[in-house]
Amino acid sequence: MITSNELADRLSRLARKFTVTGASAALWHDGTLARGEAGTVNVVTGAPVLPGTLFAAGSVTKVLTASLAMTLVDEGRLDLDAPVPEYLPGFTTADPGRSAAITVRMLLNHSSGLPGNYLPNLDPGDDVLERLMRELATLAVTGVPGRRFSYSNMGMSTLGRLVETITAERFDIALSTRVLRPLGMVASADAEELLLHSTAVGHVVDPASGAVSRVPRLRVWPEYGPAGSRLWLDVESLIRFGRMHIDGRTPDGHRLLSLEALEQMRTPQYDDFWGCLRACANFGLGWGIFREGDDPVLTHSGANLGMHSTLYVIPRRNVVLAVLTNSTTGALLHSALCTELLDEFFDARGPAAITLPESIPEVDTERFTGLYRAPDGEVSVEVRDGRLHARLTPDPGLAEWDRLMGSLTGGGQALPLTCVDSERDRFVIDAGTSGNFVPVQFSEPDLEERPTLVRLGTLYERTP
Repeated sequence: MITSNELADRLSRLARKFTVTGASAALWHDGTLARGEAGTVNVVTGAPVLPGTLFAAGSVTKVLTASLAMTLVDEGRLDLDAPVPEYLPGFTTADPGRSAAITVRMLLNHSSGLPGNYLPNLDPGDDVLERLMRELATLAVTGVPGRRFSYSNMGMSTLGRLVETITAERFDIALSTRVLRPLGMVASADAEELLLHSTAVGHVVDPASGAVSRVPRLRVWPEYGPAGSRLWLDVESLIRFGRMHIDGRTPDGHRLLSLEALEQMRTPQYDDFWGCLRACANFGLGWGIFREGDDPVLTHSGANLGMHSTLYVIPRRNVVLAVLTNSTTGALLHSALCTELLDEFFDARGPAAITLPESIPEVDTERFTGLYRAPDGEVSVEVRDGRLHARLTPDPGLAEWDRLMGSLTGGGQALPLTCVDSERDRFVIDAGTSGNFVPVQFSEPDLEERPTLVRLGTLYERTP
């Protein structure tokens, strides 16, 4: 087992290597905790990262939201396979038939087809999730609900609104009452409370010059609180939450989730998960599954404005690993540190990297061409010089926030596609670094054998 000093040394080394402003990491194994910090919470003030510094939880919040929902399942107040309109009367989208088919389970396993990153940035307020549902009524559902994985912030906030209707409490209050406080977590979605703590702010690292600048705002998108836009916590609190997912109990022995609920959340939901979510072999209910099998590894990562978060749990080995950073380059640190620790100490490896076949298959390029759309933006697939190219154009409102979250979208360039599996219509885009390929998969062919969906990060549906 690594010591706290050794963990801090590794964290500092990687923070320097990847120009990460501040970081906090912890590894718990069989009752022993190692913890380390590096850097500063804010380049303007120079204040150091402390053991109790709060960082953005980002989309790791989704596992907390899923766990909150599962407490209601345990109580018999929520049915995973019931249609969402049973709990949210009037719930609809621009596709009433499709939205009527969306179940609670589909919100948890990201197969609802609801938008991934539609960002209205509504005014804060106790009714913000209710107002978001009115926004949803104008948006399309991508694909047939329940059939394909499509990561959805909107789906998770819909789940948050559903929790509000069942508990008659505002989402953040229900989360605190049912999850945060029982686990003794130092965590808050209240900006005034954040002022009372050492609180990290996000930073943008210029990929060309390496210059570091603070993000213009601490938080945005109040409507996506259940999906990860509002919650801040310290690394030890994240460890406490991960430990609960080993046996379902709080530190004082109180049962928070049943063993059945834990098992349901860990159970793979998909037969075909290729290209769906980076560093995951499958997905459960709320959890990404880093490694399948009898000794599974659960994971979820997240990003907020200039911040990144990661959580791993190996239930059968009594292992929890958490990392929090406040830079757009933080994902590089997370990947390097977690790969080192999981491999070195627990022989835990994730899905194999995508590789090119020895012989590149030939395809009928015209089958794939066309314009594919989702509320997030659009993908144009075209033939250039006899080769398929894909151009991803995000919704204009997303481009700047993608930059602040360290998610570059290719700048609207048409990038060449290389086929790796012609039978299953799988392609890759060369991301420009050795062995790093972005997966692209076409699916759901129509009567003319032309695919109606393409996955490039999220799902996009062919326009008529």
